[in-house]
Amino acid sequence: MCPQCNKPRLKRPLDFKASLEKKKYKTKDNSEVELLVDICEFCQTKNYHKYFEPTRADIKKIMKAMKEEAQLREGESLEDLL
Repeated sequence: MCPQCNKPRLKRPLDFKASLEKKKYKTKDNSEVELLVDICEFCQTKNYHKYFEPTRADIKKIMKAMKEEAQLREGESLEDLL
């Protein structure tokens, strides 16, 4: 059983007992979150999307800042500059 979602999704032997150990991680906004270490792949993916993957708004802010800093010549795209 996965300790986070309480579903039988862990790919371990039947007599295996999942650890309840927690570890602190820094998120994308530099705050700290404490997450379980021994969890299923579904919960790992969910945590990654929730805490570590940049959102579309973050990417748009980065692209806007790059466009303002970079001096683009006429007919040149941002992808060409990179």
